[in-house]
Amino acid sequence: MPYCQYCGGKTGYDAVSCPRCGESLVEEGTGWDEFQIQEEIDKAKHRANIYTILTIVLATVGMMVGAILCISLYLVGLFGIAFVCLGVGCSAWAGRHERKARNLKKQLSR
Repeated sequence: MPYCQYCGGKTGYDAVSCPRCGESLVEEGTGWDEFQIQEEIDKAKHRANIYTILTIVLATVGMMVGAILCISLYLVGLFGIAFVCLGVGCSAWAGRHERKARNLKKQLSR
C-alpha cells in the first residue's frame, strides 16, 4: 500500500489526494485530465456539504436534548454533550474534504 509523501499516511493505489492530510498525490503529466480532477473536486465538495449539514444537525440536537434532559433527568442530559462532540468531529471531516477540494483546484489551475 502506498504512503503519502507529505504526512506519511496510507493511501490507496488510485488515490488522487491523501485521505489524511488532503494533499494532492497526482503529479503533472500522469494522465489525469481536467474532467477527472473536476469530478474529484465535486465529490469532495459534496462530502464536505454533507458533513457540514450533519454537524449542524448533531450540534442542534445535542444542545436541545441536553437542555431538555438536564432539566428533567439531570445526568442523562450529558448525552447531549455526546451529540455536540460528534458534531465537532463532523466539522473536522468537512474541513478535510474542503482542503482536498482546494488542493485539487490548485492542481487544475496549473
